[in-house]
Amino acid sequence: MRSRWLKLLGVLFTLSLVAAACGDSDDDDGGTATTEAGTETTAEGGTETTAEGGAATTEGEGGGAADLSGAEFTLFGAPTGVEGEAMQGFLDVYGEQTGADITYEGSDSFEEQLRIRVEGGNPPSVAFTPQPASICEFADAGELVSLEDMGYDIAAMETAHGSFWMNLGVCADGNHYGVPWFPNLKSIVWYNVAAFEAGGYEIPATYEELVALSQQIADDGGTPWCIGYGSEAATGWPGTDWIEDIIVRSSGTDTYTQWFQHEIPFDDPAVVGAFDMYEEIFFGEGFVLGGTDNVAAIDFREAPLPMFDDPPGCLMHKQGSFIANFFPEGGEEEVSFFPFPTIGGNTGAMGGGDTLMVFEDDPAIAQAVQDWTTPTWQCVLASPDGGTASEFGGHGVAGVERLPGNKDVSLDCYETETARIQAEAIREALAADAFVFDASDLMPPAVGQGTFWTGMIDWSRGTPTAEVVTAVEASWPA
Repeated sequence: MRSRWLKLLGVLFTLSLVAAACGDSDDDDGGTATTEAGTETTAEGGTETTAEGGAATTEGEGGGAADLSGAEFTLFGAPTGVEGEAMQGFLDVYGEQTGADITYEGSDSFEEQLRIRVEGGNPPSVAFTPQPASICEFADAGELVSLEDMGYDIAAMETAHGSFWMNLGVCADGNHYGVPWFPNLKSIVWYNVAAFEAGGYEIPATYEELVALSQQIADDGGTPWCIGYGSEAATGWPGTDWIEDIIVRSSGTDTYTQWFQHEIPFDDPAVVGAFDMYEEIFFGEGFVLGGTDNVAAIDFREAPLPMFDDPPGCLMHKQGSFIANFFPEGGEEEVSFFPFPTIGGNTGAMGGGDTLMVFEDDPAIAQAVQDWTTPTWQCVLASPDGGTASEFGGHGVAGVERLPGNKDVSLDCYETETARIQAEAIREALAADAFVFDASDLMPPAVGQGTFWTGMIDWSRGTPTAEVVTAVEASWPA
C-alpha cells in the first residue's frame, strides 16, 4: 500500500462517523416504481415482489431510479457541516432521478432532538441513528414501521448486509425495524511505512504473524506498539476494542452476539481466551512503548504520536480511522494501515454504523429507503463523483467518502485508495457475515461504559484476567 494516498486523510473522518446499508442487488439496471394504488411495476431489468401498500423490492438488482414524483419528506440524522452537505447532495441526486423532494436535517444533538420530536408528536419521516440500541425503544412504543410491513425481503437483506446488523433491529414483536445503511471501521492497525521497509517487515495476515512480527521488531531493538487508554472519564475504552476484535475472529459472530447480550457470562472461556491472546502482545517483553503500567495514563489521542518521531518510538498502533485527526501535521506521508489480522482463518470487521428507521407509513418512503441501501445508490453516497462506477455520479462534496453497507457495492465507487482498502475490508466482512458493532456500545452502560473500561485499566496494571472478568460479570445488571 502506498503512503501518498494518506494526503487525503480528511476522508477518513467521514468514514469514522458512527454511521452499512441493506440493499438488495448487484445490477445497476432495474428498480421499481410504486403506483398510487400501492402496487409495484418493475423498471427495466428488475424483478417484481408485490407487498400490499408496501414498497417494491428488487432483490438481485442494483436499485435504479423508481418514479417517486410527488413524494416529499424529511430525513433526520446526526451529520452536520460538510458531512451534512454531502447527505443533502446525495438526496438531491436521488430526487433528480426519481422526482422525490427530500430534505436533510442534521443535528449535533441528534439523539436528544429525535426523542423530543417523537415525544412531541412530530417525528421525522425517516431518521438514521448511530445508536442501534435506541431502535427498539421507538418500535416498542409503536412509533416505527417494520421492514416486514414495508414489504422488504428480510432474507435477501441478511445476505447483502449480514444477519448481525439486521438482528440489531429485531424488537419485542419479532419484526425488524432497523435498515442498515453505512458503517465505519475500527479494525485497523497503523504502521510506519519507512520503518517497515527498512526492517524488511511484512504485513501480517494472521494474529500469530502479528505476534511474531512484534517479537521480530523487539529483537531488532525497536518497540512494536504505541498504546494509550487515556480518555478522561472514558479511560479504558481503547483496550475494549482489542478484546472485541479478537473475540469476533477467535469465536465468531454468534458467540460475540451472545457475549454482549449476556447469553454467555462475561467470564466465559471465549472471553478469557481473548484476554490471553491480547496478553501475548500487551505483556510481551519490550512490546509496548513506556511499559504497560503507563498505558492508562497515555491519552489515546497522543498515543500514536511517537510513531512519527525520527527514529520512530514505535512502529504500530491499533486504532480506528478517526485517529488520523490527531496525527501531526505533515506526518501523513509516514504511515499506512492494514486490517486487523485473521484468527483461525476467521476474518471480521468491527466498528459502528448508521441505521435507518422509518416513522411514516408511506409506500414512497419505503421505496426510497430501500433504494438508498442498494449498490446503485450506495455508490452515489460513497464519494463526491461516485468514482468510475456510479450510474448517477456522486454526492458532490469534496473530501467526503462513506463505506459500503452492502457487500455488492463496487470498490470503483471510491475516489481514494484509502477508502477502497477500507471498503474492501467491510465488504469481505459483510459477505462472511462477520461485520459487528462495537460490543461495549451494545452492552448496558454500567458494563460497556463502566466496568469493562475500568477492568481494562486494572488488567493493564497487572490485575489477573480471572479477577477482571469476574468483576465485570458481577456488575452486569439483573
